[in-house]
Amino acid sequence: MWNVLIADDEPKIRQGLKNTLETFDLPLCVCAEAKNGLEALEKAKEYEPDILLVDICMPKLSGIKFLEELKKLSIECKVIIISGFNEFAYAQQAITLGVSHYLLKPIADSELKEALESVSRQLWQTRKSRKFMNLMRQQFVQNKNTIRDVFFNDWINGNLSGKEWQEQREFLEIELPDTVMLILVSVQSGFTEKIPAGAVPEELYKMTLEKIMRDLIGEYKPVYVFMNRYQDAVGMIGGYKGETENLQEIISEKINKTVDGKCCVLIQTCKRDEIPDVHEKLRTRARKILECRPIVMEARKYIYAHYQQRELDLTQVADAIGCNPSYLSRIMKQELGISFKDFLTMLRISQAISLMRNDRLSLNQIAEQVGYSNQHYFSAAFKNCQGFSPSEFRRTLTREE
Repeated sequence: MWNVLIADDEPKIRQGLKNTLETFDLPLCVCAEAKNGLEALEKAKEYEPDILLVDICMPKLSGIKFLEELKKLSIECKVIIISGFNEFAYAQQAITLGVSHYLLKPIADSELKEALESVSRQLWQTRKSRKFMNLMRQQFVQNKNTIRDVFFNDWINGNLSGKEWQEQREFLEIELPDTVMLILVSVQSGFTEKIPAGAVPEELYKMTLEKIMRDLIGEYKPVYVFMNRYQDAVGMIGGYKGETENLQEIISEKINKTVDGKCCVLIQTCKRDEIPDVHEKLRTRARKILECRPIVMEARKYIYAHYQQRELDLTQVADAIGCNPSYLSRIMKQELGISFKDFLTMLRISQAISLMRNDRLSLNQIAEQVGYSNQHYFSAAFKNCQGFSPSEFRRTLTREE
């Protein structure tokens, strides 16, 4: 049912229009009447009618002036102008103000009915469109995370052009700073008996890894977590100020309590536009690590525990785990995809990046804490690994914070 407001300074005309409307087989109801422009404006505010039948010439506020004021109220309605003046100027002004129909007195019933049928169809179409848009908006809200997962996977797999990336990112309201911490969690096998029986393994796997990630890194903003096509959990966060190694240990410990099998947690800070390449490198490293022999796992554990020692070298690690240095070098290269020296460098630089978020530490102090004898060697290694100097990186962090 559409509510109609009739505005005319002549009572007989208002009553005549009301009686005529009642004879039409249309879903119409006269909700209010007005005898001048000011009253019509007040009634429009009060009742917010769907259809207005308005005389162009009314006291206190002319029909044209009434339309101008009505437009300011942003009331969604259809306006049919009734006029005794067959003047083009009035019609032209009315059209610019969004009038649906312009009828001349005396009005034939058929002409009025045709105008009302037309605006009724328009109102139905608007309502249907609004309902559809509301439904689409609701569906989008309900499936926003799924749509984001598709976007992130398309992005890291190189399936989006620069323009597509920008448009989709803005549409999904994804905000990522210039520098991002990328986290990849890869698990080799399935779940233990801790998982409820009867659950779908794939879905449970995805839900469990994502939930662990969200619980552990959800406090940082912005944060996004999704599953890649290999069923690894991937996290992107900004604003993390702790140590990378600590976060790795926390995530690994939590997952190992749920997952039966090898777990690999890799973290690297990078520029936003480097994320697809860095993700691929982390994925390759994760695959190699999960295929590691016990001797390589022991070597990695020893390196993580002693990387701060300046004198740490391949021989020391080999002696500590009881194997030949040449054999350890070869097996690490085979299984990790990088040499012992590169592995140690990447670990040290990763830890240095975490320490750089503490602005009370000088670059020389950071260099010493991660195993470098002086800032010169540290800067050279950092630039070779990250592509820019430690000073440039710290300035970027300062601007973002």
